[in-house]
Amino acid sequence: MKDNQIELKELNLEDLNNKDGIVDYYDGDVAFIDNIRNLTNVAPIYAKMNFIILCTKGRIQFNINDEPLMLTEQQVLLSAPFVILDNYLFSPDFECKILCLSDDLIHAMLGDQVNVWNLSVHNQRTNIIKLPEEDQQQLVYYYELIKFKVNHPQRRNSTFILQTILQAMLLDMLPLLEDKENNVEETPVSHGKTIFDNFLSLLSEKKVKHLPVDAYASELNITPKYLTMLCTKYSGRPASDWITQYTKEDIRYNLMHTRLSIKEISSKLGFPNISFFGSYVRRLFGVSPTQLRNQIAKD
Repeated sequence: MKDNQIELKELNLEDLNNKDGIVDYYDGDVAFIDNIRNLTNVAPIYAKMNFIILCTKGRIQFNINDEPLMLTEQQVLLSAPFVILDNYLFSPDFECKILCLSDDLIHAMLGDQVNVWNLSVHNQRTNIIKLPEEDQQQLVYYYELIKFKVNHPQRRNSTFILQTILQAMLLDMLPLLEDKENNVEETPVSHGKTIFDNFLSLLSEKKVKHLPVDAYASELNITPKYLTMLCTKYSGRPASDWITQYTKEDIRYNLMHTRLSIKEISSKLGFPNISFFGSYVRRLFGVSPTQLRNQIAKD
């Protein structure tokens, strides 16, 4: 590597946890960071997770994908995965709360409303929302309550309660996303972006999501290669990843919230047989469908 080149560090949730002094809490799907100054030690970074930054005091400026961005008090930044962050500058009084979330958790928490998040956050890769004072207070309360629960894990049903608080926080944020989308002045939207949005909507609506990319491309009247290119351009992920993500959450939901047998779930989700379904689940989750159902019940 040449001397004038700066190494770009890829960071996912697990990587963050392995960096001393950065993460205040980590459980595989969620991480809390109270002091963004710690992240300056690993800049520039390629963030491979969703994150929410709530500015509670002062201001911060940094680049996301080479575009300058400023976050000030009573603003919250929502970012999709696969963005590059660099050149942090913050006021001496800057304070913030940061939540890093996996795609799995966001899909599991938002369920059939996940498209509001996906279409809004993935639209520009980042989304800054000006918060009314009471909404900022509410988000701070959620954050502090979540921290309290993780610091008292010995309490009964602590994991379930923590997930419920996270779910409530994300659901409370959806109206803010919808309001911003409704209040944005109409601007020309590219044909490619419209196709990407239509793909996510189509994927969300399908009862059987485990289909090849070709099937979705055919419904959108484009080639599979073009669909994959558009998904990568507007979300950093190919079409096949989105199909897998939505299918994964359908599997999790049916194992967790229905009394259907494994065979019935396999048929409902469009798998050719229970053996294929079992192999698919093992590949995604590392355990069999029965073990996953039992695991989810324990959590």
